[in-house]
Amino acid sequence: MNLGAIFQLNLGKVVPMKNSFVALVIALPLIFSNQSSLAEENNPPMLDKARTAVLITDPQNDFLREDGKLYGLLKDNLNELGTIDNIERLMKTAKSKGIALAVDPLVYTQQDNAWSHAGTLQRQLLDMKALHRTALNDPKDFEGSGADFFARYKPYIHDGKTIVVAPHKMYGPESNDLVYQLRSRGIDTVVLGGMVANLCVDSHMRALMENGFKVYVVKDAVGAPGADAYKAALVNFNMISNGVLTTEQAVSALNR
Repeated sequence: MNLGAIFQLNLGKVVPMKNSFVALVIALPLIFSNQSSLAEENNPPMLDKARTAVLITDPQNDFLREDGKLYGLLKDNLNELGTIDNIERLMKTAKSKGIALAVDPLVYTQQDNAWSHAGTLQRQLLDMKALHRTALNDPKDFEGSGADFFARYKPYIHDGKTIVVAPHKMYGPESNDLVYQLRSRGIDTVVLGGMVANLCVDSHMRALMENGFKVYVVKDAVGAPGADAYKAALVNFNMISNGVLTTEQAVSALNR
């Protein structure tokens, strides 16, 4: 069913136009969560490697390590999708093909506790000291902490070539230098994965799209706190991004 038909139909019955918005709201999640994106139906996109970056949000211990403070919320989805392996595969492919790899971590420091306008989830993370380090310029107790990068990914991140941007503080990159770092390298296309699907990945997708980038989201290289959150993310990925790919499709596109 196309969108035009939805404005006229609700469960097979003609509805008044004044109720069409309600019908649309009811129908959209079902349509976009079940449909394949154009990128999945057709061949993987043709990517200009010199203008493309693989971007991974929040590849950190508190999300990905079994003793991480947030791992329990994501565990089932991570295991179902094979997320940890898939993120590494994207990183490895980027390195082997000379494609830019960028990581955008979420880090809170001691000074962030003074915020008076922290959002609900932000305040919870601050209170539980998730993704926490004392200060960005203080190495004490950082190595191996929840804010540190997941050990399996460090060889790719710490090779001196990966773009490691300043930490973001909420969900998107509006508060850091990600867009500048990409733009200054002539990058206009992003292959996106990371944590968490319905929060930071979604927000990065939106911000990059708003800034004129092409964005392809890798749907099995993300993690979400439960099935409902993952489905919500997929709805937005399909509606907003340039394409939704599997890791296999993304690797194929990067290898072309």
